[in-house]
Amino acid sequence: MITRIALPAVLLWLLSALPLHAATFLGGEIQFQQVGERELEASVVFYYDNPDSGPAGRDSVLLCWGDGNCEALGVSNGPDGELIAPGVRKNIYAGVHVYDALGTYTLNVRVPNRPGGILNLGFPNSDQVWFYTESVAVLSASNPGDNHSPVLLEAPVGIAVEGQPFIQIPNAFDIDGDSLAYELVTPLLERGVPAPGYIWPQFIPSGPTSNDLLFDQETGVLLWESPQQSGLYVVAIKIKSYRTGVLRDQVTRDILIVVEDGDNLGAGLSLSEEAPGIIDVAVGDTVLVEAIAEDPETGQQIGLTASCGLLEPYYSSPASFSAMASGNEAFGSFRWVVREEHRRQQPYSLVFRAQDDFLLRGLSAMKLLRYRVASTVAVEEAGKQEGKRLEVFPNPASGTAQVRLNNVPLPAVYQLYHANGQLAASGVFRQEREELGLSALPPGMYVLKVGDAPEQQAVKIFCR
Repeated sequence: MITRIALPAVLLWLLSALPLHAATFLGGEIQFQQVGERELEASVVFYYDNPDSGPAGRDSVLLCWGDGNCEALGVSNGPDGELIAPGVRKNIYAGVHVYDALGTYTLNVRVPNRPGGILNLGFPNSDQVWFYTESVAVLSASNPGDNHSPVLLEAPVGIAVEGQPFIQIPNAFDIDGDSLAYELVTPLLERGVPAPGYIWPQFIPSGPTSNDLLFDQETGVLLWESPQQSGLYVVAIKIKSYRTGVLRDQVTRDILIVVEDGDNLGAGLSLSEEAPGIIDVAVGDTVLVEAIAEDPETGQQIGLTASCGLLEPYYSSPASFSAMASGNEAFGSFRWVVREEHRRQQPYSLVFRAQDDFLLRGLSAMKLLRYRVASTVAVEEAGKQEGKRLEVFPNPASGTAQVRLNNVPLPAVYQLYHANGQLAASGVFRQEREELGLSALPPGMYVLKVGDAPEQQAVKIFCR
């Protein structure tokens, strides 16, 4: 079954504000993979608001395979699904179907239990509007094992605050290396029938204040500039998969957005590498991205997560991400040694999310990096790239950090700069391994520069 969605629990500290006393449907989608010449394995992934007591979501769903056959599928990830955060449960309903012929098939599921009070869908009776989602699969006669639907690595829920920007990045990943495109679509009641009373969120309420909903079809980044009214909203995103320019798979998912009326400042999120476009890397490179998250409100807890197909168990040599959080600060490190198995034409999307615990549900800041494996370097060159001349550990650091100088002429003059370019400290390193004092510095990102131009080395240091 397709159960390889790794969703950080901190993403789902939300939705406890819903006035519900039983499990209520939040959203979901249908994933699939071809496992034989005419055989498809599908997983319906649903998310529920699940209180401390009451049902744990639907125990089965009716999946229609698109060829006139429908099948009741039970929960496959435990008897009650999986509790992935307080009050939020993920249920997976998996099954396998054999078709009579090759072709294009629209898998679909239709169930009740949307939350009541959704402002832009059938208001005020949205709980009477059934949820419908579909995915389109093209059965391939050649290489049937190389036919997977996109997998969405971020949760289909989000929280916003009135008057503040809201960002959501679904972060789809296709293990087949197909090209992906995103489309913002109207939710459906059933196949080809729009959900009744649907209004785009930016039109509630209409007025002079900028309330634009911006959407990037290449990356799937959704930005709602300034939500104006608290309540529940729904948007739907279709992810289309192309191979050699031909449309193949499609997956549609709903995103439930909770807009709160409250006084809360979003977290700040800084990365050691930030680029608006695609970053090219080569086999043999080591990609290291440090992240720091800070919440301006000291009474809140903050979490830091990352999602990327490279972090999933698709590869024998996956990337890694580790994070540490303390109060309203968090530090994280993403590390990826680029291997031959990672070569592909399409970029990898890496999404960082910093999330506070505003009203126990959380407000997020998200940032996206995109990497493409462009070429292969010689083995000896790869060795040089991995053997850094200037290393700092641990990083993030607290109090002191160890600095290792590899093939750097000694003594070596150093300068430590704040992120804004202001000099924080300076001195001379006289040994290959030195200790750098950081206890007098406020938390944040710094740049350590060692040596003289043109051989000067630099590295970013995160203090906590």
